Amino acid sequence: MKPVTFVHTADLHLDLPVQGWKGNEEQLLLRREEYRQTFSRIVGLTKEKEAQFLLIAGDFLEHEYVNRSTVQWVMEQLERIPDVQVLIAPGNHDPYRTDSFYRTVKWPDHVHIFSEKWETHSFSQYDLCLYGKGFADMEERESSLPENGQDGERRLMLVHGTLGHRKEASPYFPLSMEELAPLEMDYVALGHIHQAVTHRLANERKTVVRYPGSPEALRWKETGERTVTVGRLDTGGIRWEAVPVHTRRYEIYHIDVTGCETEEELLRRIGENIPADRREAYLRLIFQGRRPREIVYASDWLELRLRQQGFFYTECMDQSVPDFDVERLREADGVAGAFVRRMEARIEQANEEEKEMLQEALYKGLEALLTPEVVHK
Repeated sequence: MKPVTFVHTADLHLDLPVQGWKGNEEQLLLRREEYRQTFSRIVGLTKEKEAQFLLIAGDFLEHEYVNRSTVQWVMEQLERIPDVQVLIAPGNHDPYRTDSFYRTVKWPDHVHIFSEKWETHSFSQYDLCLYGKGFADMEERESSLPENGQDGERRLMLVHGTLGHRKEASPYFPLSMEELAPLEMDYVALGHIHQAVTHRLANERKTVVRYPGSPEALRWKETGERTVTVGRLDTGGIRWEAVPVHTRRYEIYHIDVTGCETEEELLRRIGENIPADRREAYLRLIFQGRRPREIVYASDWLELRLRQQGFFYTECMDQSVPDFDVERLREADGVAGAFVRRMEARIEQANEEEKEMLQEALYKGLEALLTPEVVHK
């Protein structure tokens, strides 16, 4: 049997407005272009790996926002790999509706878009059957499965949905490992979850079920490398690897500001804590610890200085607290002392989650009581 190589991706959400964006208009336009660069890189990787299949497991185009120009650009990219079978299983963000670009424009002949019903495509030269299905609308609360294939054939499945050990209610095509196991697939290519996740089923073929994760970060929860999956099916079974394809990564750093007497000192500490190879990333810097009580950190000024020092993009979030002498205040007369004693009594009785919130409230309250004005240094 001929070996089969495939690239599996999902959840690129082309033309989705960038979520939680705080940059300027120019940076926003650049970010939108970076999503395109990532898809172009995926197409290039498919060509480089000499893959026979590119599998896109839904949420590829953002139905509510994608425009014809983007769709035309996507088709031009796919024309770079005319000998590759491109299969797309629409998801809840790009369902196979009558007004979808999946149905209103003519796609290249080597691109197949699955409808709302299960379809089976046979590739006899590889002794392979590929099963796929798309979303009919924004929700698919009832799921279904294809019929079992022929003994001996190799089997891939492509679908967008939520997976659990047992079937649980979900508006996004709920699937269970118990249901998938008897189908004896070699590989199940899923989309919907933006983190890379792999499961092995306890069946004869030891089916690999995989979410590749989003190939480019869409929100701050999606930090680090973003990948696609490159799989190979041969006489030894299924093998796969996660290959980074992101254009620019998101990273979050927690910076302890304790001991920084000025913002210049804070800038030095940031530089000491962030590796040089991360300065091209989108960075969210969260300041923690204790700062001098007369200072508030000016995010705009810090972000400007960091750009001047070679950081591509930063967002500064101040979660530090003023450095009050709580022990001295506890013994003091007056409003501040009473406030400290009352808050500490509440903290002592609270659970762990509440303690953290109350501790923050203690310092914020003292800041309001004892700091009439803050200065920028």
